[in-house]
Amino acid sequence: MKLYVKNPSTGEKIYLKQTALTRQELAAQLGAYKFSVDGQIFSVSDVLAESSENTASAMAAGGVIGVVGGVPGVILGGLIGALLGKGSDDEDKVQSENFNRSR
Repeated sequence: MKLYVKNPSTGEKIYLKQTALTRQELAAQLGAYKFSVDGQIFSVSDVLAESSENTASAMAAGGVIGVVGGVPGVILGGLIGALLGKGSDDEDKVQSENFNRSR
C-alpha cells in the first residue's frame, strides 16, 4: 500500500515515505495532523492510499526460480508466484480501502 497526497495545483500524486494502516496511526508517526510536503501544508485527512500491484513481479520471480526445473518448473513457478502475488494484492487492496475509510 502506498500513501499519497495530491498537489492542489497540478493534481499530481506526491507519495509519502511513511506507511500506516489508519490516518490516526499516520498522525502519530508524523507527530501532528498537519504536515508539509514540497513546501505545501497538508492535513492527514488529505492523505489517500492506493494498493501496489505485486502479482506480475511475484509471477516473474516464481518463473525465474522455476528455471531450475526446466519448462515445467518455469510454468509451476510462475503459477505459484501469481497465486502468492494475487493474495498479496487482495490484502493490499483491503488495507488501502480501510485506510481511505479511516478518520
